[in-house]
Amino acid sequence: MNKSVGFRQVNRIAMLLVSLPWLVAQSASQSPQATPTHLRYKLIDLGTLGGPNSSEFAAPLINKRGEVTGAADTAEADPNAPNCYEPDCFVTHTYRWRKGVFADLGTLAGGFGSEGNGINDNGQIAGQSLNGQIDPLLGTPEGIAVLWQSDGQIVDLGTLGGNESLAATVNNRGQVVGGAANSIPDTFPGPLGFWGTQTRAFLWEKGVMRDLGD
Repeated sequence: MNKSVGFRQVNRIAMLLVSLPWLVAQSASQSPQATPTHLRYKLIDLGTLGGPNSSEFAAPLINKRGEVTGAADTAEADPNAPNCYEPDCFVTHTYRWRKGVFADLGTLAGGFGSEGNGINDNGQIAGQSLNGQIDPLLGTPEGIAVLWQSDGQIVDLGTLGGNESLAATVNNRGQVVGGAANSIPDTFPGPLGFWGTQTRAFLWEKGVMRDLGD
């Protein structure tokens, strides 16, 4: 399994923990005397890109326009096995579901995997894509932070001098946050130390990735 899977899982847990206080506050603010509203829901199967799973290892995200993103399996086996991008070892691509259309947003040139981690109300999607290169420090496929524009164009956000990065989410101003490796050796391996160099939080805006520091 690609070691970048660990960072993505830690990132999702961190985002959940950050969201919990807000969710609790929202729940507490509701009046216990309020008349309950009974809502009806329709379950929609979004499908896959030809493989067995979609959003199995990354929860799908939805914006206010009802657009959904995540990762879906194609029918192609991951050629990097056993260093697969996702644990089921199928090539996965980021998708955008919009008004019943399930669109494959692809990867960076040469990559065999991507996933969407956040979508804003303009339809921009932040995530990660493999780039077809092998990380010289780890010997596994490199994952790079990317931004899909609303028209599907993919933008390579780069790193902070290291070999890998991951975009966690994007706001409605097009600002992207995530984690990126710099060139300083990481002497304390841990959940964020698998890239071989330090992992730093970043803010990307208008083509510039900025290290947010300690």
